[in-house]
Amino acid sequence: MKSCLWMLVVLPLLCGGAAGAEKDASQYVGRAQALAAGGDPAGAAALLEEAAARYPEDSRILAHLGLYTGMSAGRTDDYMEAGRLAMRSFELLDAAVALDPGHPEPYLFRGIMGINVPEFMGKLDPGLRDLQRAAELYFSSPEHASPDGLVTALSTLAQGCAKKGNTEGQRQSLQAIVTLAPGSEAAAAAQRQLDELAGAGEREERPGPLAPADTDSETVRALKRKIQETPGDTSLVFALGEACYNEGAFAAAREVLREYVRRDPGNAAAYRLLALAAGELAGPGYDETIYEDTNYRSGLAFEIMNNLDRALELEPDDLDLRLMRGITGSMMPFFLGRHRQSVADLEAVIAAGAPDSIASRALYYLGMARRREATRYWIKVARDYPQSEAARLVYSTMRPVPARFDESSMKRPFVKIDFVLGFEDELPPQTAVWIEDARENYVATVYVSGFAGFVRERQVTLPLWAAISKFEGHDGVTGASIGVGHFIFAWDCTDHTGRRVPKGDYTVRVETSHWPSGKYQNVAAQIEVGGKHGAVLVEEGELIPFLEVTYRK
Repeated sequence: MKSCLWMLVVLPLLCGGAAGAEKDASQYVGRAQALAAGGDPAGAAALLEEAAARYPEDSRILAHLGLYTGMSAGRTDDYMEAGRLAMRSFELLDAAVALDPGHPEPYLFRGIMGINVPEFMGKLDPGLRDLQRAAELYFSSPEHASPDGLVTALSTLAQGCAKKGNTEGQRQSLQAIVTLAPGSEAAAAAQRQLDELAGAGEREERPGPLAPADTDSETVRALKRKIQETPGDTSLVFALGEACYNEGAFAAAREVLREYVRRDPGNAAAYRLLALAAGELAGPGYDETIYEDTNYRSGLAFEIMNNLDRALELEPDDLDLRLMRGITGSMMPFFLGRHRQSVADLEAVIAAGAPDSIASRALYYLGMARRREATRYWIKVARDYPQSEAARLVYSTMRPVPARFDESSMKRPFVKIDFVLGFEDELPPQTAVWIEDARENYVATVYVSGFAGFVRERQVTLPLWAAISKFEGHDGVTGASIGVGHFIFAWDCTDHTGRRVPKGDYTVRVETSHWPSGKYQNVAAQIEVGGKHGAVLVEEGELIPFLEVTYRK
């Protein structure tokens, strides 16, 4: 997030004050703008929190407060704090838009935030709509006319379209800047980007190699030869993509099919196969790929749904396709914003009188979608009313039944680590279990969730574990994310290098963080290693309500 939000510092300076704003309120905004321009968005946000308490109905104060809160999110290395600030930013900007829906500034700020936050937050499409609305208001409303504001909206809209892969939208936004601000630096920069797009378009017209050579079976090689002989036959390109997919070369299939739909965008079967290929690439879960691109899996999720959308645009009466999109959307993370669409798809399949084999699946996944919807209400209770009796009911209902552990299969000595994760969010939590010695030095990681383990310092979700472990010795214990449930791990009394630890006191720590609720907890239990059998029980909090550590010699 940090790398994307640098530009926000200058934006408040581009937008004039709201007509008729109270003098004191305008002074608050002016002072906050100066702080932000000086590199202190947190100070600007703190000042405007004070202003918002005095002027809770002032849209301009809320808009700038939302902007500077979002900028502060981009400056912290604490992932959970960044998420909390980003969510707070959108809440403030939503309130600003609601208070003054005819002013472009709140839309502009919300749009800028929308295209710059990580894609998994699902704000890209709403951000593009906000920027379009801001540009319309700047252009058509004399009372809010602002050439700088209009150019900012258009240039950011071009940036968002590029991120979305909408080259035509990017081109139109840049051309509008050239037309509306001739002779300006912004127009010159826009023209340079237009020239780059034109050059890229020329390069795209030259077909590249289809499928890497290391995927070549005899079938693939034969199809490539035919394509070279008859390069205009796009059906051969589709056949090549299908062959790669059938042989399990999903990355190659995706590459070939992308080339195919560029040449022939009217084939629903190609978009369906593209969605399936992306789904296969997403299937294995987190691995080292996430370190290079923290948005890799969320990008695949958007790609899957966008390809299914395109397939259904071409074949709207295809019940198999509609079922496929309904099922896929119902299982997708919340940030895609596809829940309502998936429910509508599944209900449409049922209402269409589909065959039993299709209708039964639609009913099952409709039930799953409704179940996830119900869980969201519980998450809201736990997040917004954490001290309420209703929140306690949520935690007690979510708490799982005890697990079983066969000690006879364990080589002694070992430490049994028995704990409960008692809260279910939209996504599985990130969790770490590790050992420290009596001087709080890192000893070993027993378990860490896949995303946190693979992404490491690129996006810190478990700040305590990250700080002390520095990601040493986690490779062999990084696993699939565990959700709500009762879990038992065993520590074999060795450090992260595999050496037996000396006799003494050790601390077992468990840390967990949830998204999008921002719920977080860590607990610790101390145990003596090398002495007599012993057990320690810790019961505190609701996310990890139970931790028992037992030494067996």
